[in-house]
Amino acid sequence: MKPIFGEYDCKIDSKGRFLLPSGLKKQLPENEQEEFVVNRGIDQCLVLYPLSVWERELQTIYSKNQFVAKNRAFARKFLNGATRITLDGNSRVLLPKRLNDHARISKDIVLVAAFDRVEIWDSAVYEAWLADDRYDLEKLSEEVMGDEDQRGGEGIS
Repeated sequence: MKPIFGEYDCKIDSKGRFLLPSGLKKQLPENEQEEFVVNRGIDQCLVLYPLSVWERELQTIYSKNQFVAKNRAFARKFLNGATRITLDGNSRVLLPKRLNDHARISKDIVLVAAFDRVEIWDSAVYEAWLADDRYDLEKLSEEVMGDEDQRGGEGIS
């Protein structure tokens, strides 16, 4: 699956649904535009996985030795709450209440395309995350991407 891009501001209705933006939906393969798995994210967000991406994640988890306690614990924590969803006739996603509570989802959300999946953030939580100095883009870019050995040793002189 090709990477998907963009940030999309959305609103949650009184029933806990939001409209999947057409600009995001069009980036997904045609056979991956209706069914997803939604789950807790590593950060305080939810993650919407196209089915093929979710199945790949499951294969990775299932390949771990379940006789190792931390592997079992990770699998339980990661898989707990995962919910298969299908868009309704109006391209809306219904988020389970328990997952909403985990991510502190209120009325305003931001959908953030992240590689091959979509993060679902409460707008205020996302803005706070962006403002957190630990995740300053300039510092992170130097730490993560600034290794000269990995960049071919070329630099600006």
